[in-house]
Amino acid sequence: MAHSSTVSSKGQITLPKPLRERHHLRTGEVVIILDSDDGIVIRRGRPSLRGMLKEEIDGDGFEKDLRKLRKEWTL
Repeated sequence: MAHSSTVSSKGQITLPKPLRERHHLRTGEVVIILDSDDGIVIRRGRPSLRGMLKEEIDGDGFEKDLRKLRKEWTL
C-alpha cells in the first residue's frame, strides 16, 4: 500500500500513522535515512536497550533475541 507525505518548509516529513504503528516507531526514536539509486530508504535506527531488562531474563530467549537484533542492526 502506498502512502504519501508532504515535505515541509524545514525539509521535514511526517510518516503516516499506519506505517509508524506497523513498524512500532515511537516519538523520539532514531531512524536511518539512506540514499539509494531507487530513491530514499528509511530504516529503523538502533533501539535503545534501556528498560529492556525490567523483566526476568530467559537465557535461551535472550540469546535468540540478541542474535535477531544484531541482524537487524546490520546495514
